[in-house]
Amino acid sequence: MAGTSWEDLVERTEGGPVTRGTMFGSQGLRTGTKFFAIWWHEQLVVKLPADRLREVVAGGQGRPFEPMPGRPMNGWVLLEENVDRDPVVAEARAHVEAQQR
Repeated sequence: MAGTSWEDLVERTEGGPVTRGTMFGSQGLRTGTKFFAIWWHEQLVVKLPADRLREVVAGGQGRPFEPMPGRPMNGWVLLEENVDRDPVVAEARAHVEAQQR
């Protein structure tokens, strides 16, 4: 659901191999040892495959994540608030889990 709070998202996602942690001083969700979502300055950032990241940006659903202006972080996208977050977070989790196999 769009605009869902970070705590609600964590509650629905945490469990099994998914745990909470800290990345860049922000709350994050990881599967195993790799993060797939972080809560950065009250905004949701997720890790997606390059082609899907381009689709999300082209569709106006997000923008490349730049923790420092002009320095985009490879594979990470900052989601716009009106995006249905749960399916994108599930995609991010699946993407990161696949990378660890």
